Amino acid sequence: MNIITTILATPFGWVMFLAFQITNSIGASIILFSIIAKLILFPLTRFAHLNSIKLLTLQPALSAIQKRYPHDKERLNEDRYELFKKEKYNPLIGVVPLLAQLILLMGMLQVMYDPLHHMRLPEGTDLRFWGIDLGVVPSLRYPSIELFMPLLSGIAALVFALMQNAISPGALSQGKKTNIGLIIFTVALSVYFAFVTPAGVGLYWTVGNIFAIVTVVILYFMYNPYKLAAEALAQKNAMRKTPAEIKQERETNKGNKAREKIDAARFASAKKQLVFYAISSGQYKYYKTIIDYILEHSNIVIHYLTNDPADSVFQKNESKLVPYYVGQGKTISLMLKLDTDILVTTVPDLQTFHWKRSVVRKDIEYIHTFHGPTSTHLVYKEKAFDYFDTIFCVGPHHVSEIRRREEMANLHKKNLVKAGYGLYDQLLESYNELSKQPNSKPRILIAPSWQEDNLLDTCIDGLLESLIGNGYEIIVRPHPQHIKLFPHLINNLVTRYTNYSNTGEIVFELDFSGNDSIFLSDILITDWSGIAYEYSYCTLKPCVFINTPTKTMNANYKIYGMEPLDILLRDIVGVSIDTDNITAIDKAVSNLLANKDAYRDSISKLVQQYVYYPTRNGQAAGTYIIKRLGNQSTKE
Repeated sequence: MNIITTILATPFGWVMFLAFQITNSIGASIILFSIIAKLILFPLTRFAHLNSIKLLTLQPALSAIQKRYPHDKERLNEDRYELFKKEKYNPLIGVVPLLAQLILLMGMLQVMYDPLHHMRLPEGTDLRFWGIDLGVVPSLRYPSIELFMPLLSGIAALVFALMQNAISPGALSQGKKTNIGLIIFTVALSVYFAFVTPAGVGLYWTVGNIFAIVTVVILYFMYNPYKLAAEALAQKNAMRKTPAEIKQERETNKGNKAREKIDAARFASAKKQLVFYAISSGQYKYYKTIIDYILEHSNIVIHYLTNDPADSVFQKNESKLVPYYVGQGKTISLMLKLDTDILVTTVPDLQTFHWKRSVVRKDIEYIHTFHGPTSTHLVYKEKAFDYFDTIFCVGPHHVSEIRRREEMANLHKKNLVKAGYGLYDQLLESYNELSKQPNSKPRILIAPSWQEDNLLDTCIDGLLESLIGNGYEIIVRPHPQHIKLFPHLINNLVTRYTNYSNTGEIVFELDFSGNDSIFLSDILITDWSGIAYEYSYCTLKPCVFINTPTKTMNANYKIYGMEPLDILLRDIVGVSIDTDNITAIDKAVSNLLANKDAYRDSISKLVQQYVYYPTRNGQAAGTYIIKRLGNQSTKE
């Protein structure tokens, strides 16, 4: 306490003494001191205000990151950090004015506990102001006029909090519940401080809140967040849920909780030999060929654990396919107690993320099957596959990459099975069933990924303007997640090109129930989306790749000494174009159309080179699983 007195009370006492010399009133001295303090802190407050506006403008991007990685806190925090670094936003700046005010408050508190000593005032100096003794602590036990100070402090705090909630950028970037909580906290804290400290501190706190209101208003007119962050606020309002939606969501969550409890108990008690694990409904398509083969050629019962209550697996009418819904939180404990012979999943990061190997059985065989033909050391984390026992490899590149990882990290060799790519098999079958007629004019499909800085975010206008008027039918097919995250951006895009939509030159495809537009297009334009290889491998038609920022999850991929397939094949499957050279797109498309036969031959060779057992993934992977579960009777 002596240190605080020396560091804070002594200099603050001198300032208050000078203020007293000017005003000849202890109350007026406190008011003058509060005004001076606010003027001194104004540059810091202004800096924090601008920093909060920057955070407000980043809300759409932060929301997108949150939705991209709802179950990956590590990647979520990494992307947040990179975004803040790129935009030069510092989350700690907002704390600086608060710390400064805390120091001022502590100093004022020390002065007011012994004002005569710290302010060098003679004994008998009148400490009253408007009839209130500023040296007295208010008391409910002995009621006096000093009790008005907590009331005034609370009122001033309430007005300040309401004003801040209405127009400050910090409050605008937060949710309604958070802001209401802050209002309650601010008022309660102000009343409490005024109750337990001398009335002079309450006066200082009250005056401080009054001038804080003035500061908020001044900064609002100087830097209006509604103007400087209009787009972010518009998107936030567009994404705001209605009361009916909130009620429906609560009811759905309540139902899912009850359902989860039942399914988790069923799963835990079931006698299992084979489990498939999925995070979302969309992952079933990566297992379909394997599951179909096992169901047709064995008596094995497949237990399918999914974190998605709306998973399409629940619509399957198959007695040997038993689905369970369990949320990710509960999945963690279920996985730790898992009792099965084999678990198959397309979810990476076993043991390094939220889900771990079983502590009940050490001999479970954990099998990973890929959801794309892309390389393992670029779009996955470095340790994504380290703790699996078996990998169903799409092609020889997977074998080489995983063996390289094992060598570099001194890992035990995994069982690498030549399995092929089941989704390719399904898509090829669908493509072969289509009635293919030449398009009346070249059809160009634009199908971006939904990663940050995809081509819709970076260069869509330049891309469309370079293609319009050249005799093409242009189809824009945004990624479903992009529509979900940024519906207002998609609406703005559609509105900008309404005239071309009316003439049929541009079609915005927002219904993803079919793949006809993909397979019947003559050229695909994308960035880093895996759709490129699904399209080209099935149709044997080329692609144009826009070189938006590389999609990478492993910053160390270069030390592997192996060019990732995602990069290597871009100029073999088609051509790649930098975003700053987007006007070259028409020439690139023309050249690809003119040389489509040559690309047909080269892409056909790529499929043979980089995909094991085309059209036979189910047989390759299914046979392996059936043999591993040798006690099952295999159908002939």
